[in-house]
Amino acid sequence: MSTATIPSTQTCAVCQQVATQRCSRCKQAWYCSTEHQKQDWKKHKQSVCDDAYQADQYTLHKQEFDRIIQRYKLNTEEKSSAIAEFLTAGEEGSVSAAQFAEKFGTTPEEAVVFLEWIQVGVKFKQQAIDVANKSGFAAAKR
Repeated sequence: MSTATIPSTQTCAVCQQVATQRCSRCKQAWYCSTEHQKQDWKKHKQSVCDDAYQADQYTLHKQEFDRIIQRYKLNTEEKSSAIAEFLTAGEEGSVSAAQFAEKFGTTPEEAVVFLEWIQVGVKFKQQAIDVANKSGFAAAKR
């Protein structure tokens, strides 16, 4: 007897019959026909597909950010300090991707990805601080 696992049968999200096709965007919903996929698209897109697609995009974007950090060794203490200084020296939002690329040797496209992830981190930190302040968990100001 083989120890290989038998793939489970997928069922159509519309009619619950055996399905052989799945959503090419999120790969989570299964359908027995193109017609059923089209019929279910509006509901599926709002309830499942957009969230899954967005999560995939964040994952891919984060992987690109990590690749850029490794390629240009932006995680060293020296470069991290230089980046922090560069990003905080001017007025808020005044650093362009072109300026960052020139200063740190990345391509402009890589600079865009890097700066977008920095913005994600800053936004997350600000939201976490706001939540902590509102909940009373933040340290008292001295």
